[in-house]
Amino acid sequence: MNKILVNVMREEIRMAVVDEQGQLVDFVLERTDDTHIVNHMFKGTVKNVVPGMQAVFVDIGGTQNAYLNLQQGKQLKILRNVSVGQQVLVQVIKEEMLGKGARVTADVSLAGRFMVLLPYSEGMHISKKITDEALRNHLQTLAEPYVREGAGFIIRTAAEKATEEEIKRDMEYLWRTWQHVTKRFKVAKSGTDLYSDADFWFRLVRDYAHRNVSEIIIDSKQGVERLNDLLGVGPAASQIAVTLHHKSTPIFKANHIESQLEELISREVNLPSGGSIRIDHTEALTVFDVNSAHYTGHSNKAEDLAFTVNKEAAYEICRQLRLRDIGGIIVIDFIDMKMKEHQQQLVALLTQLAKQDKMKTVVCGISALGLVEMTRKRARQGLQSLMFDTCPQCGGTGYMLSGRTVYMQIVRRIRELFKAGRIKSNLEVEVHPEVGQYLTKAIVEDLGQSIGRTISVVINEQMSREGYSLMAVSE
Repeated sequence: MNKILVNVMREEIRMAVVDEQGQLVDFVLERTDDTHIVNHMFKGTVKNVVPGMQAVFVDIGGTQNAYLNLQQGKQLKILRNVSVGQQVLVQVIKEEMLGKGARVTADVSLAGRFMVLLPYSEGMHISKKITDEALRNHLQTLAEPYVREGAGFIIRTAAEKATEEEIKRDMEYLWRTWQHVTKRFKVAKSGTDLYSDADFWFRLVRDYAHRNVSEIIIDSKQGVERLNDLLGVGPAASQIAVTLHHKSTPIFKANHIESQLEELISREVNLPSGGSIRIDHTEALTVFDVNSAHYTGHSNKAEDLAFTVNKEAAYEICRQLRLRDIGGIIVIDFIDMKMKEHQQQLVALLTQLAKQDKMKTVVCGISALGLVEMTRKRARQGLQSLMFDTCPQCGGTGYMLSGRTVYMQIVRRIRELFKAGRIKSNLEVEVHPEVGQYLTKAIVEDLGQSIGRTISVVINEQMSREGYSLMAVSE
């Protein structure tokens, strides 16, 4: 059974899900000053129609127009003949990130604790894990009044343990919320946020407080009270113990979480066997590179060694995807394996692990170059974007020009200025110490003689290694 730990500050909430061994299996970081708009509904205005792409761009009040793909879902039926200036009700499925506008859908939905309301989809869709035929029929009966109104439901597995009163209350709440949204849409201005997703505590109960969680520990008295109110007195409340952490040692430190979180900002992840994984992020995709490192194994066959490390890496990669909330295209460079059987087993293992992720994750297979390709749904900014800014020194490349390269740039620039007739006086060159070591006395004198001027060098430790200045000084 898993345990949930929640560290609450006014400015930030951190939630960790740990297994029975105390290992981190999921992590959520939410900052109260950030505006998360996934699942929010907006009244938008169509700004541009692109027939060739079967898409439109919608102004929902953000910094960039949102992208609405008309090839997916029931948008064409809902929007009919969409035109510029038309008012549309859309829901955000992906936030603005990486310089791109939000992605939205017209197939709106409202999620509750036990079900999802689909206003434009008729009929019932009940979780396959609910196998009791009598219960399935009873759920159909409870939803019948709303289905007759033209709505549909997706019943979650959590409904299996809920009481009839809880189910009815959830249905009624979602239906009333939808009626309120439609009324607001008629009178609101374009760009209005018509519906906001549930707060952190409701989402914790909805998305994480299932049968695999036995205890939730919170270091906030208000958080405990809010969670107890949400859990109520039903089966979920009896199965999950909600307790207050009141020890002097911080909750994450007391449960050895802080040290595990520090590993999430590292590019290198060590495997128990001695192997390692290197993680590199780009705007287009995320790359995992698996290495055997110090692992020698118990077999003298390279194939067996590679298969052992690759299986271990598969578990850790899927764990890192959840913990760092990595989305988009994922490419994995496993250690080369020649046996087709081993390759197929590795892909099957990844597929099995991907099904355990609450975000839709698809294993596409092995490419001709032996790389495993995956995709994972990205709705919000991942941990990388939340915790880091682009480095002002390297511009986000992760590299800086060497001192020798900058020294050559300076020499080249001085010669170009001299050739253009723009050097009229002596020069002072200000550089970083790692660049200054190449501007030796002999080199500076030789360069000065070649341009007929005196050149002096000033060392500035505060200057960026890639930066330098050339100043004219009086003779």
